[in-house]
Amino acid sequence: MRVSRISFVAFALAALGNALQPFDTWGHERIQLEHVSIHFRYSESGKPPLLLVHGCPQHSRTWTHIGPLLAEKYTVIAPDNRGMGDSSLSDDDNYTALSAGGDLQAILSFLNINRTFVFAHDKGVGLAASLALENPELIEKIILAEYPLPGYGYTTEVTSPNLYQNWQLAFFAVPEAASFFIQGREREMLDWYFFHSSYSGVDSISNDLSEIYTRSISKPGFLRSMLMYFAAAFPDKTYFENKISEGKLKMPVLAIGGEASFAPAGAIRQLFEPVAADLQVDVIPKSGHWIGDENPAWCAQRALRFFWNSSSVPAVDLAWLDHTFTMHGAFGGVEVTAGTNGTA
Repeated sequence: MRVSRISFVAFALAALGNALQPFDTWGHERIQLEHVSIHFRYSESGKPPLLLVHGCPQHSRTWTHIGPLLAEKYTVIAPDNRGMGDSSLSDDDNYTALSAGGDLQAILSFLNINRTFVFAHDKGVGLAASLALENPELIEKIILAEYPLPGYGYTTEVTSPNLYQNWQLAFFAVPEAASFFIQGREREMLDWYFFHSSYSGVDSISNDLSEIYTRSISKPGFLRSMLMYFAAAFPDKTYFENKISEGKLKMPVLAIGGEASFAPAGAIRQLFEPVAADLQVDVIPKSGHWIGDENPAWCAQRALRFFWNSSSVPAVDLAWLDHTFTMHGAFGGVEVTAGTNGTA
């Protein structure tokens, strides 16, 4: 009898521990920043913090399987990036890595976190890299998965007629055109995207998660905001080239990719050596682009090995969030200071 990839993932997760805290039971908050309100989930307190940064077209649900495994050792914080998931659209229509990366810094500031680990996937790599370049003192170690930075390997050109190559990066980078052809067919687009970028084909993403992602990008304005991250590759290229010319990422970096997607290891190393001063690379077996769904157990174990033996990241207690107002309401002209929300 054929065992599906989804069934295998469920079996692997169950084998790793029966006391995992399921992602859907994590606490969640929404904080108001200057141009956007950001929604995030977090696991139980009392452990060193680990920030998870998702990409497109997924949102924090990227970490549905990986997150609980990492939460065994860390207090995991999983935001929805601006214009994605349950965060709001950005009122300044800015989806660059620098701007959205600033949201991550604001979350950490709000939570009084001065040092953290980071694990980023897909477009989240750009946001996390910007966070690390702008605030190197915040980051102990960082994992960058399945994404070369603009200016350092990311392409906005169609280089092949092959459906399994990256032509969609150019297509998505023109949001008004792409949204015109996709709107009303969001589920079909996602199913196509998940299939063509995967190792395990139709079993790569569960039907339940596909429905959740479809509902997310079908909200008014959210398909376009997702596509704006692809359009941002042009200003992101200028930003990263200028910023990295001033100095590489200084903290230890682990760059990883799926064997059916962002590989082999030599190619990953070539793309990230100009970016990171302290670099490790690895390839995720039996995975394509969707690492959180195709091989979450391997990814979690590799992350735990990489983050291990770092003692300068103190544990955090987020219990105070249960008794804190994090929003200002919808009335009146209240000035907002990003990352404080008037609670400090």
